[in-house]
Amino acid sequence: MSSSAETPAPVELGWSAFGERPVAAPVELLSPASELAAALQRCRRDLDAERAAAAEALAGVHAAAAEQAVLVFTLSAALRRHDQALIDAGLAVPRRTFLVLRDQMMAALDRGGLTVLDPTGRPFDEVGDLVRVTGWRHGPEYAGEVVAETIEPIVRYGAEVVHPGLVIMGAPDPREGADEGKT
Repeated sequence: MSSSAETPAPVELGWSAFGERPVAAPVELLSPASELAAALQRCRRDLDAERAAAAEALAGVHAAAAEQAVLVFTLSAALRRHDQALIDAGLAVPRRTFLVLRDQMMAALDRGGLTVLDPTGRPFDEVGDLVRVTGWRHGPEYAGEVVAETIEPIVRYGAEVVHPGLVIMGAPDPREGADEGKT
């Protein structure tokens, strides 16, 4: 056995044995306070986005509930309009059933925070910001500008109007005032 086979050749150590290699990009170390501030900003942005989505969803629910309130109001008006005809046709029991259902629907809307307002007879100055006017009626039965007929009611959620009323206004006949001024 030769001793040269057992011992490896000596490796020359020196700077020439090392090669250049790429250096990783420098890492910018941030203070814990700035890291926390960045995390809080991300959380705030996410929270604001969730709040906006929740507010949009709630507005959709309010709009759907307001639409139901308008339909209940329309049902109630139809029942009032055909009240005597239902009684004359021998439908007093179904009429009463419909009235009870109407009252239950209105109570459910009320429990949900919705208020249904019929502005009929109210002065325009009082409800002008809460309604859309679709037409005017003129006649001696109107002392001033008042709501003559409610087509759709005003629906509120708390103080917020979620559905403006749709009304026909009544006013004195403008020709009558002109005739009085001529005498």
